Parts: sequence; structure tokens; C-alpha cells
Amino acid sequence: MKILIDAMGGDNSPDEIIKGCVQAIDELESEIILIGNEELINEKVNEFYGKDDITAINSKLSIKNATEIISNEESPTEAIKKKKDSSMVVGFKML
Repeated sequence: MKILIDAMGGDNSPDEIIKGCVQAIDELESEIILIGNEELINEKVNEFYGKDDITAINSKLSIKNATEIISNEESPTEAIKKKKDSSMVVGFKML
């Protein structure tokens, strides 16, 4: 099974999302795919774990790049229509 995670959504993202996924991966038989800005996620991985890429932490972790971010101030329906490369829309397409 693959678990898709919007790494750019929620409070304190992507920091807490990354930390939670890394903490959970050893307890799961599933693969976790973080969806979001790949460059930013890997920068945070380097900052927190000293690794250049999230797959260096665990091969069951990966990133699906999404270049746009939907802010809290935007209407979700309008943002989904306009931001086709946001983590939310990319995740929906992956489903």
C-alpha cells in the first residue's frame, strides 16, 4: 500500500509532516509518498537528519514534486481550479 501525504498542508508544514513520516515509517509496511516542493522537503531533511534526500533515511519514503502551494487565505475550490501543480491537486490525481 502507498500512503500519500500532503507535505505542504497543515500547521508547521512541512517540518512536522516530515518528522511524523520519518517517525512512522519503521512501524509501517507501507510506502509513504510526501507530496510537495521537493527542494524544500529535501532541505528540511538535510537540516533535521543530515541526509541529502529523504530516501537516504528509508527507501520506503519518497517525494512527488508539486511546485504550487495553496495558502490559508485562498478559497479551496478556486485554488484547486487555478493551481494545478499544488500538492493537493497532484495528490488527488495520484489517487
